[in-house]
Amino acid sequence: MNRIRVFFYATVLWFTNANLTFAQTDTVAVKKDTLDYYDMSLDQLLKLKAHGVPSELEKLINSLISVASKKPLNVRESPSIVSLITEEEIKNSGARDLIDVLRLVPGIDFGVDVEGQVGIGVRGNWAHEGKVLVLLDGQEMNEILFATTQFGNHYPIEQIKKIEVIRGPGSAIYGGFAEYGVINIITRQAEDINGLTISGTYGQMEKDYGRRNANISIGKKNGDFAFSLSGMIGQGQRSDQTYTDFADTSYNMTGNSSLNPKYFNAAFAYKGLSFRCIGDFYDTKVGDGYGNVIKSGAVIESFNSIFYELKYPIQISEKFTLTPRVNYKTQTPWLSPSYDQKTAYNRNANRATGNLTASWNINRHINFVFGTETYQDKATDYTDSSFFANRTQHVSYFNYTFFAQGLIKTRVVNFIVGARYDKHNAYGEAFVPRIGITKKYNKFHFKALYSGAFRAPAIENINYADSGGIRPELTQVLELELGYQVTRKSILTANVYDITTNNPIVYYTDTTNADHYTNSGHSGSQGIEAEYRIKDKWGYVALNYAFYTVANKGKIHEYEVSQSSSSLLAFANHRLNLNACWKVAKGLSLNATASYYGSRWAYTSVDSLGASALEKIDPTFLLNFFVKYDTPLKGLSIGAGCYDILNQKFKYIQPYNGGHAMLPASSREIVFRMNYNLNFKKKN
Repeated sequence: MNRIRVFFYATVLWFTNANLTFAQTDTVAVKKDTLDYYDMSLDQLLKLKAHGVPSELEKLINSLISVASKKPLNVRESPSIVSLITEEEIKNSGARDLIDVLRLVPGIDFGVDVEGQVGIGVRGNWAHEGKVLVLLDGQEMNEILFATTQFGNHYPIEQIKKIEVIRGPGSAIYGGFAEYGVINIITRQAEDINGLTISGTYGQMEKDYGRRNANISIGKKNGDFAFSLSGMIGQGQRSDQTYTDFADTSYNMTGNSSLNPKYFNAAFAYKGLSFRCIGDFYDTKVGDGYGNVIKSGAVIESFNSIFYELKYPIQISEKFTLTPRVNYKTQTPWLSPSYDQKTAYNRNANRATGNLTASWNINRHINFVFGTETYQDKATDYTDSSFFANRTQHVSYFNYTFFAQGLIKTRVVNFIVGARYDKHNAYGEAFVPRIGITKKYNKFHFKALYSGAFRAPAIENINYADSGGIRPELTQVLELELGYQVTRKSILTANVYDITTNNPIVYYTDTTNADHYTNSGHSGSQGIEAEYRIKDKWGYVALNYAFYTVANKGKIHEYEVSQSSSSLLAFANHRLNLNACWKVAKGLSLNATASYYGSRWAYTSVDSLGASALEKIDPTFLLNFFVKYDTPLKGLSIGAGCYDILNQKFKYIQPYNGGHAMLPASSREIVFRMNYNLNFKKKN
């Protein structure tokens, strides 16, 4: 009789969880809790009757993601150090752009490059040129001339469904732009929109507007057919402060630091066949040039890209899927006129990619993913007096790739083993392996990971290579994560890492002030990241801490801090972030985000002999508050808040000794937001 009762309760619990499971790609996808009901006693099962409904936290940490493995796994067993950012968190926080969202992720930070462009850093390392891959709905957003991605009032924050961040290497899966990390942005698709959505954002700084953006999306899934169309247009400004270069020349950034995006995203799917087209047109206005204030006044610099993808998964059998995919992107980044001693820059590049990926589920415990990819890059210079290194205005390169990965799930541990081999006709070959062991045991989980990674030289790295040529830089990363679900509503995770990069690609200028790239030396970092998260129906609190040091690593002269053996330029060794939401009433939430930056190092001036002077920048505390209200009018939500309440007037620091003074960000900004969803009726 007891056996029958045990079977009955186990069956009820299994069905309870099964009915609560969402689709694999859903932001709050829920897997059955890792509880082996059939090994439990009757008393244990009776005590677990209330356990059938997952808590708000368990819905989040049991979400299925595939960014780190291709095969969907929950966050705690995914074979990378992963941060998952949900649509709810983005909207509640009142985030103005991706900088606001990503700076709350442990180990992520931002610095200034040249011409007012802000790029990303990871775990203390400057990663702007080709070391972090940014994906938007599967499309590589990095431009292929220098492999950079620009931040600041750029991508459509209101249209994002979730963001999966790999805080570590992703080259074995994604190739040569994913050496230090991957940011996978997934926007709302046809079934998520199911109607019409419009939204608007306005931000007011002390002296002028900060941003004024408008978004629209329409989408519908009807049987085997689905479509979505989304667009964004906006105007923004980097700052309303004054920039002063090392020669004490200044310019007012108000009206001279515009960040104006235009964007569309169209997707169509019929049965398994899908097509997507994304247009990204980003105009910036810059007055700081390569550090010195532009004498003739601020100029417009544009970054224009169009992406296409056609994909069709073919179900060969119940266990074997073959997916051919074709991608094409054409880009004109860094488009700018001549000024001072800089010549005009007008180069277009395009990449055509063919990919064939096979997924073989031998059984529910063993999966293999393998395939091949090839791409061809072409670039053309449209400036009459400018040429590539081959003394023509055209270059062309090709690359082919083979990759494989095996995933084995056992009761004791999950094993993942993979590798990728790339061969490029200009810079040679790269081979990177990865090995991971992960497992979740009830409340406890762990990850032990080793990954090789590489940064592939981009077109201009090859073009400006010195006499020694250029080749990929190679990185090895060791990571260990431990996590413990303290209660059903809270979890604590911590990870340590060790990054070693050999022959990094370094930019420098020679005695004639000509640009060059070369492979030189060793670099890397070590550190720890920790997060404590509470999530319940009343809201959530996430507190994280990140620390890095380079005391035991080789250093590149352009990035090092001579007065501190543990620090690199621009990035604080200690970072602390807070993201909190309190749902005070139905539809009404109070939200606070905060970032504490420890001391940072920056070059702030030059002496009479032209030598740059280092300065230790005092700690900075950024505090933000946002109120979000879902009004009684169905589908309408409004919000208002304040960013940088303490008016710290944050400054971006150049992470290398390139002669650029600190670039002011915005002053205190008051933000207003409106969002309206008109849902189509679903057919019964």
